[in-house]
Amino acid sequence: MHIIIIGAGRTGKHVIQSAINDHHDVFVIEKSKEIAERVASQYDCIVINADATSIDALKEAKAERADAIIVTTDDDPVNTLAILLAKQLGVKRLISSINNEEHLPVFEQLGIDTVESPYRLNGRYLYSTVRGPNVKEFLDLGDGFEIIELQVEAGSAVEGRLIKEVNKQRQLPKDSRIILIKRDNQIIIPVGETKIIAGDTVAVISHKDRVTRVAELFCKLAGE
Repeated sequence: MHIIIIGAGRTGKHVIQSAINDHHDVFVIEKSKEIAERVASQYDCIVINADATSIDALKEAKAERADAIIVTTDDDPVNTLAILLAKQLGVKRLISSINNEEHLPVFEQLGIDTVESPYRLNGRYLYSTVRGPNVKEFLDLGDGFEIIELQVEAGSAVEGRLIKEVNKQRQLPKDSRIILIKRDNQIIIPVGETKIIAGDTVAVISHKDRVTRVAELFCKLAGE
């Protein structure tokens, strides 16, 4: 994936590290010359020392081809304008942190896939939303495997299906398995006859390289 990260501060540096660890093409836009130079020397990514609200900086980061932008600055007006410019340039997924929760309605009106408050945010979690807007939580198990928590959306490929049907038709990628379902504050250990229902929260163990494919199965299908 081609990912643009705005800001390389306390949150941004964790997002950068996570994206690089997953072998994405990472472009970082950082206003501070000192921070930009430090990031360029520490991480295998392209760093652009520029104002994030400059459309030229976004074009230099090849925003027209970007799969996602993650905005992590501590200035909500900057985050808002950066998202608007990225949307204008056709960036597919828009993700931003928000510093003042009173600004949340403004961000939602921009059509941002995910907005996270820094009060309950760490960089790795913010980055995880790139894999899918329905990825709620994750646990890194090491050796490339993670447990991810996903919301089942109405109209998704697995909604209304039995676990045994999902397994028989190999809808989940290799080495991926649904290990738990949360429904109406109850925990269900799934068996073959367990039906997946819209609104369920499912825990799936999967290799990190397949998390995006897993998340897509639980998202509403295009055109539904």
